[in-house]
Amino acid sequence: MDTSTRHGRGRERGFTLIEVLMTVVIIGILATVALRSLQNTVESSRIRETQVEMEELAFAIAGNPDLYANGLRTDFGYTGDVGSAPATLDNLVTNPGSWTTWKGPYVRQRFTEDPDGFKKDAWGSLYAFSGGITVSSTGGGALAMTKSVASAAADLTSTSVTGTVTDAAGNPPGDSAAAVTILITYPNGAGGTTSATATPSAGGAFSFAGIPAGVRTMQAIYRATNDTVATLACVLPKNGAAVAMRLPRSPFAAVGGGGGSGGALIQYVPGTASSPSNNVQFNIFNAGSGGAIITSLRATYSPPAYYQTIRWASVIVFNRSSPRAGSDEECTFTSARTMAPGATVTVQLQVFRNAPTGGSSYDMSSVDFTITFSNGQSVTFNSGP
Repeated sequence: MDTSTRHGRGRERGFTLIEVLMTVVIIGILATVALRSLQNTVESSRIRETQVEMEELAFAIAGNPDLYANGLRTDFGYTGDVGSAPATLDNLVTNPGSWTTWKGPYVRQRFTEDPDGFKKDAWGSLYAFSGGITVSSTGGGALAMTKSVASAAADLTSTSVTGTVTDAAGNPPGDSAAAVTILITYPNGAGGTTSATATPSAGGAFSFAGIPAGVRTMQAIYRATNDTVATLACVLPKNGAAVAMRLPRSPFAAVGGGGGSGGALIQYVPGTASSPSNNVQFNIFNAGSGGAIITSLRATYSPPAYYQTIRWASVIVFNRSSPRAGSDEECTFTSARTMAPGATVTVQLQVFRNAPTGGSSYDMSSVDFTITFSNGQSVTFNSGP
């Protein structure tokens, strides 16, 4: 028998108890380290997931400030559409009351089996929602997190809009300012819309307060000639908007800044003249900044015709049948008439005949008129059909 083989096999042996225990301890340490690393990874993932979802909720409330089109920010979220902050997070996915301005849902519901999942953080706890602008998570009890979309709700729902209005030539309204209306339309915070109006200064400046952030429709209307321009105002949270509006024509250029008669500016309202039967009627408008007191008028025209009555609105201020008034004759009113800034009045020259006394009816259609008022201002028009 080979003694070396026998002696070699005799030296074979297993692990000692100490070696086994040390191995178990090492495996335990490694498992603990791995478990803690896994827990940290899961916790970090939950934190990141919660932060992303809180940002999505912030965008749902106030919009994504990085979304633009044609130079205008386009996304203002719930507050931009409705005009007020949401009362609860549920308002972001459910219309609060058949509101026409609500365009939601504003958040994605990832899993239909948990429709309330958007209201919970990654630990399954409900978010705290405060003041319509702040979303908070306890972070599983280890790390509290808060996301605020604004420092105050008013930053989203009550901003200012300022601007200027001029005509196509760049002229400010001057004495015509009282005849200019600036209108802005915006959501009223309760599911509908409302409008506010402002009158510019002589230099064309105007302002609005209490306008919710969002893309708002604006109009400038010069009522004397019905010149109108519409534009969109991108009203930013807290900062509001500054808007320059320019009318398509140049009605202010003829004003020359004076207006006369203490700031009154009487203008003919285009398209209002007509000649029913043997009468002529037309509308005038005080486009100035002051009132006008009118005590007489002179109508100048070419046909050999004479009129009996002048009616100012519903009041007869001149009535003479023998003889009737003729072209270029000063007709003094029985009582003075006052036109406030922005006022429109219908004036009628009635009962035209072909002779100062007696005579027969005279058709005054398609006749050119110049009407000069006692304050020195005049209007021209064609009497039309």
